[in-house]
Formats: sequence, structure tokens, C-alpha cells
Amino acid sequence: MAHAITRSLTFRAGLAMAGIVLLALTSMLGSIVIAETASGDAAAINQAGALRMQAYRLLATRLQSGATPGQPAAQIAALDRSLTSPVITERLPDDRQHPLTRQYRSVVEQWRDRLRPLMQDASTPPSIATRRIGGFVDQVDRLVGQLQREAESRIQLLRLFQGVILFLTLGLVFLTMYKLATEVMPPLRDLLKVVDRSRRGDFAGRTHYTAGDELGLLSRTINQMNESLSQIYGELEARVEAKTAELQRSNETLNLLYQTARQLNGAPAGDARYRRVLEQLAAVSGLGPITLCLAQADAERAYLRLSTKPGDCPDFCRAPACKPCLDGSDDTAPWVYRVPVSEAGREFGVLLLQYPPDSPPRRWQRDLVETIAGLIGTSISLAQGYAEQRRLALMDERAVIARELHDSLAQALSYLKIQVARLQAQARRTGSDADTEAIVDELREGLNAAYRQLRELLNTFRLKMNEPGLEAALEETVREFERRGEPMIHLAYRLGHCPLSPNEEVHTLQIVREALSNVVHHARASHCEVSLATDDQGQVAVSVRDDGVGFGGQDSQPNHYGTIIMRERAASLNGRLELREPPGGGTEVHLCFTPQLHQKATALPLPGDVR
Repeated sequence: MAHAITRSLTFRAGLAMAGIVLLALTSMLGSIVIAETASGDAAAINQAGALRMQAYRLLATRLQSGATPGQPAAQIAALDRSLTSPVITERLPDDRQHPLTRQYRSVVEQWRDRLRPLMQDASTPPSIATRRIGGFVDQVDRLVGQLQREAESRIQLLRLFQGVILFLTLGLVFLTMYKLATEVMPPLRDLLKVVDRSRRGDFAGRTHYTAGDELGLLSRTINQMNESLSQIYGELEARVEAKTAELQRSNETLNLLYQTARQLNGAPAGDARYRRVLEQLAAVSGLGPITLCLAQADAERAYLRLSTKPGDCPDFCRAPACKPCLDGSDDTAPWVYRVPVSEAGREFGVLLLQYPPDSPPRRWQRDLVETIAGLIGTSISLAQGYAEQRRLALMDERAVIARELHDSLAQALSYLKIQVARLQAQARRTGSDADTEAIVDELREGLNAAYRQLRELLNTFRLKMNEPGLEAALEETVREFERRGEPMIHLAYRLGHCPLSPNEEVHTLQIVREALSNVVHHARASHCEVSLATDDQGQVAVSVRDDGVGFGGQDSQPNHYGTIIMRERAASLNGRLELREPPGGGTEVHLCFTPQLHQKATALPLPGDVR
């Protein structure tokens, strides 16, 4: 504490001022004292000088013949009083060996012992008296000179004292200025520089003066203040940057949501726009890889897998065993964030976000992924709604065509059949020749074939896919043809994970119906198997195989357009149709085509992924 006080600038400045004031007071007091001691010097010199005049008057009175007897005695008494006057005696030092004291005693002794008795004796010769007075005056002159020297010594002492005080004062002033220039101004200038940098917004400046005085305290305070301001400024900059990044992220998020909603508005599943959305989501969220797996309701595997990772194969994927990922029961991939893709209670798949173990997705990232999953679900739902509308419109259009054919061509063929029957009966009654009957038979068979094909065409046009999906329509078709013929028909439908477009469903169903129609009418088979599956390349393979008589290597017969129609339907699917005779006998109608879903966005299978 005492060291801190001595290091205080206020204390040191006060000490310097006190020293200067003390020296000034000392100078004034010393001058006053010396002046006071010298105040009687002039009176003493004057009084001592008067002794000479009194001595000469006494001599003159002694030498006058007409002087009264009492006059010399009065002068002698006056000289005694002057010689012992306090004006002189008070100026004498206490030291008996002092020259002034000795000179005064010498004057007094000469007056009392020699001159006064001589002057009191009237018979003293004038010459002796004159000589004695002269010696006394000489002694008085020396006393006056000694008094003058004493007065001058006091004045010299005053000069010396004032000179010393002035020197000490100047020394103290110069010491104070030196201390100010060496110990106060440098840290003050350094402090002013730091303050100026702080005024301009630069809080990196620091002072290096760490003494225990006020400047040191101010320097430490400025340093702490700059450090605090730097920290606060840094925090504010970090907050501004965070807010800016957050606003930019919000802008990117809104732009992503807008672009997603605009791009996926009714886009069918598998469209290339879905992959672009996933890539944009990964770029905005900074996470990934992101995988979109789409599957039919309650399916064991996904029919489409899109990922931002090359090859569409995330590390955790175990396709075709997709059930754990689809229903969320997979606990072997803890670093995967799963978001269902659904709309109005209908689930279309799952959006999977893979993240590092030490960096789980934040709230805004989860919200963004969930929103994108909702938009994808909405888009798929709208696409399916549009597809259902197109399918219903197609069915209505086919029903209109069927009614028109039934009301026009079917009625005409029925009329012709009746007329041919009458013609045949008339020919038999009239006994027509064999050639005429053969021609009539050919007409009847041709009309019957045309009428049968028309009825098949009407059945095709009147086909209603009331149940959602191709599987239900095929099951209904199998039941229909089992009622119309003898073969036992078995349906193996393995396309639950691969949705088809309404156009693909209709053409596939019609090809299967045409093939079953041939089985019922021509194959004379006892058993038929209808199978639908996908191969390793994601193509749909449709097979209708029977154990009948086969077709003898001819897949196109005159006046039989079933095969031609099936090939045309296969061509409209960008596929191929083959008629085969298996080694075990019978006939196999094989259709292979790539679904529209896989034409727009190919999902690459993992090694060993058999669809």
C-alpha cells in the first residue's frame, strides 16, 4: 500500500509542489529572519558613529575656557549612555571571542579606564586629552567598521541563503520536468495512441506501461477495456456473420422450397428433377449423402432409389432388403436421419439423410429435410392423381368407342351373320353345287371370326380397371378367363415394388388378355401361368406360358390379328414381344420393356440386387 502511494503521480506531483512551496516559504522566512536580524545594524552603526561626534564635542568643551563646570559632566554621561545603549549592545554576539564583541569591550575599557577619568580631571593638559580622544575615536572607527562588516555579512548570508533556495527550487523544478518527460509523457503518448486507435475502431492496441501509478492503472484499464471491446466486437461480428449466414441460409432455403415446389409440381416419381432437388438439398443443408427411396404401400423393397452419392448406393443400403429402412426398424445405421415421404396418410417412401456421428443435423436442417420430404410426397400424390385421371379418361374414351362399335359394326356383323345363315339354308334347299356351299361356309366362318374378334375388341374397350393397380385387374382377368375355358390359370405378380404408368398398365393388361384369349381358344391347354417380374436391369418381364399344342413355329396366321396387335402394343411400350415354344411344349408369350419410371431416372442396383 505504501509503495502504491509513493508511485502515485498525484502524490509525486503533490510532493514536488510541496517541495517548491516549502523552498519558497523557507526563502521568505529566511529572508524575513535575516532582514529582522539586520534591522538594527544601521541604528547601531549610526549610534557607534555618534560616539565619535560626542567624543569630539567633549574635547571641544574641555578645551573651551568659558565652559561651565557641569557641561563636560553632562557630555560624559551622555557618552556613557550612548556607549551602553541597547542599540549597540543588542547587536553584539553572545560569543565573547567574536571580533565585534572584543572590539566593543576594547572601546568600553578605553573609555572607562582611560578617557573618562582623564576628561573628568580638569587639570589634564589639552595635548594629552587630544591624543586620548584621537585614540578613542580610532577605536570607535574600528567598532563602526566591525558593525558594518557584521551588517554586510548578514546581507551576504541573505544572498547566499536565497541563492541556495533558488538553486534548490530550480533543481526541484528541473527534476520534476525530467520525471515528467521520462516517466509521464512516454506512457501518456502511448496511451493517447491507443485511445486514438480505439476512437477509429481499432481495439487491437495495447499499452506496455504497467507501473503502479495512475497512468499504469489507466493503461491497464484501457487494455482491459480494449480487450473487452475486442471480445464484444468480435462477438458482435460473429453474431452479424451468423445472422447474415442465417439470412442467406433462409434465403437459400426459401429459394430451394420454391424451386422444389415449382419443379416437382405433379412430376412423376423417377423424373430427373427429383435428383436435382436432392442435390440442391445437399448443397443448402451441407449434409449428405441424401437418399430418396420410393416404394409401394407395404412393399418389401423400394422400386426407386435416388441418391446424391455416385451410383445411388449409400453406405448403409442393403437393397433389395429395403424393409428396415422403409419402416424405420433398422438400428444398424444410427447416423441416418429418416423422414417419411407421405401425403394425406399415404406413404410413398422415405428420405434418408446420412450425417457424421459427431455432427447430427440441426433443427433448421431437419425442418428443411422434412419440408422437402413433404413436397416430394405432395408431388408424387399429385402425379398419381393426374395419372388416375388420365386412366379414367382413357377408360371412358374406350367405353365410348366400344358403344359406337357395338351400335354400328357389331349390329352390321350380326345382320350379315343372319343373312349368311339364310343364304346357306337357301343353298341347301335349292341344292346348290359344292363350290357355292364352300363359298358360303367361308363367308360364315369369316363373319364368325370377325364377329368374335369384334366381341374381343369390345371386351377390351369395355375393360374397367375399377380396382387400383394392375394386380387387381389381372386377378379379375384370370378369373374371367378361367370361367370361359378349361385351363387352370396361375398368376405370379411380382411387381409390387415397381409402379407402372396408366398407359403401361393398360397395354400390359391387354397383351395378357390377348395371350389368354389365344390360350383359351387355340392352345387346348390344361394349365397356364401368368408371371410379371423385373430383371437385373430393371426391365419388366411379362410371361404367359401354357402347356398346349403350341403354334408350330408360326406366330402369325392369315386373318388373325391378335399377334400383330400384341406386337404393336409392345412397340408402344418401347419393348419387344416374343412367341416361344418351351422345350417342354406349349407356348410362351414373353413381353419385356423398360418402365417409364426407369427411363427417366435409372436407379443403379447394388451387386447381387435381383429385382
